[in-house]
Amino acid sequence: MNTIVNIFIREIERLRSRSSAWVLILIIPTIIFIYLGGIYKKGGIEKVQIAILDQDQTPFSKSILTNLSASPKVEVIKKLSADDNLESIFQKYPDIKGVYYIPNNFSKDISQGRQVVFTVYTNSANIIYGNLLYKEAATFINTISAKITLTRLSLKGIPFDKARQMLLPVKIEARPLFNPYYNYLYYLIPGLTTVLLQMIVFFLGTRSINSEFKDGTFTDLYDLSGRSVAKIIAGKLLCYSTIGILIALFILTVIYPFLGIPLSANAIAFLPVFLVFILANVMLGMALSVIFNNQAIAMDMAFVYNSPAFVFSGFTFPIMAMPAFNSWYANLIPYTHFLQAFTKGFEMENSILTTAPQIINLLIFVLLAYVICSTLLMYKTQKLRQ
Repeated sequence: MNTIVNIFIREIERLRSRSSAWVLILIIPTIIFIYLGGIYKKGGIEKVQIAILDQDQTPFSKSILTNLSASPKVEVIKKLSADDNLESIFQKYPDIKGVYYIPNNFSKDISQGRQVVFTVYTNSANIIYGNLLYKEAATFINTISAKITLTRLSLKGIPFDKARQMLLPVKIEARPLFNPYYNYLYYLIPGLTTVLLQMIVFFLGTRSINSEFKDGTFTDLYDLSGRSVAKIIAGKLLCYSTIGILIALFILTVIYPFLGIPLSANAIAFLPVFLVFILANVMLGMALSVIFNNQAIAMDMAFVYNSPAFVFSGFTFPIMAMPAFNSWYANLIPYTHFLQAFTKGFEMENSILTTAPQIINLLIFVLLAYVICSTLLMYKTQKLRQ
């Protein structure tokens, strides 16, 4: 055990002399975490600017557009005429994200019981704007439609209470859980910070062993370890895993409170999952460090492996909807399994036992990477002794 601690201390001393390592450990996390938090500080879109086109020009159509315009999420910045081309409006006025359009004879068709169409044109180059504008319009129009139908049924002599039951036999009540405010800060920052944590510890591991060969210090390390490859790996793993868990604690105790992100009641209980996640990435980085003597090539491979983690993890798009190869590749990245555990154990505050399958998968990464790292390192030490 003393030998492992000595290797740990030696690794800390080596890090002290490498300014690039401290940039990766201290400066990058602090600046990027706060910077990302600043981007999503508002949490969501406050107002979407739209235009309106009313070809009906009746008191009823005007009242609909007036009420829609009163929505706290919508701001009308332009009224259009029939001569305007809608596609060119989006090109000419990039701030306009949607158009609410009422066609000719809208009120007349409603009064005669005909089906009418209220059209929402959206600039769906950004899906968020399109979904929000549709939701605002659909909510209001459904209410208007219900009132019109209710009035028509009442005029036919159907009692009001019975007409209301006929109109709404089933009431839908949505109760969003775990992020009830649809706050992008609460949704995105945990994902972005944890994927950056993966990259930091992975990159640190990727330079942990090949740097010894480059600097000509591996022989000293080998002697310090008592000629034990296992102790070399254990000492370095202890060093970088400690750094990783300190960064994780920094995220939970400094970044989240600073940005106002609620801390899970499972935060302390979830730390062992963070630790296994960190171990998996450090160990994989160390395996790359043994495979590639050239540090630049090793770092390039680490970047190629880690860069798609956020996209492939299912955070932004469901894994089940991905092509077969992408879905298969997603499971080769530790972050995919960690994210599943994070969602269940941290955000949904389930028992940590529910994350057991993901923990096992992460431990498999640790084991496979250890086997590769130790096997190749033993081979290299034998060559050095020859």
